[in-house]
Amino acid sequence: MVDAQRPKAGIFGSHTEETWVWLGNELFDESGEVIADVRSDVLYVDRERLLIESTPGTMRFRCRATLSGGEVYTMTQNSFTVGDLTAVCGRRTYSLKRVSPWRKERLITNNGVEVARLRPMTSGKVEFIVGTAGSEALPFVDAVFLSWACVLVDSAVRRPKI
Repeated sequence: MVDAQRPKAGIFGSHTEETWVWLGNELFDESGEVIADVRSDVLYVDRERLLIESTPGTMRFRCRATLSGGEVYTMTQNSFTVGDLTAVCGRRTYSLKRVSPWRKERLITNNGVEVARLRPMTSGKVEFIVGTAGSEALPFVDAVFLSWACVLVDSAVRRPKI
C-alpha cells in the first residue's frame, strides 16, 4: 500500500522531471518504491481507492473511475482510433495525444501545457514521465489515474489497440 505521509514525487512544489514505471499492476517511483497499485479493478493511490471500469472494445475505449468520495474521473476516445484521448478528472480536463501514428508514446496536456508523457515499452513496462516542461502542478491522483488508463489502452501486454 502507498504511504500517504511521504512526499509525492516531483509534481508538487518545484517541478523536476521524474520517471515512474508501471510493472504489472504496480507503479514505482524513481527510488523503486511502490506509489500505487491495482487489485481487483481498484486503484489504490495515496489514501484514495478508485473503482476502475473500462471498455476495451475494438472500436471504442472508455475508462471510468469513481473515487471513494464519489468524484468521477473519465477517459474517452475522441476519434476512430485511440490516438487522441480526453480525460476529465473532477473539474480538470486533459488531452492525451500520441506523438506519432507509429508510436504509442503520448503527450499529456492541460490547457495546452504539457504536464506529462507516457511511453509504453514492448516488454510491457510503461514509463510515465511527470513534471515535463516545468508546468503547473499535476495532482497526484490525477497523474496515477491518467497513467493507469493509458496502460489499459496502450500496453502491448494488456490490451493492444490501434
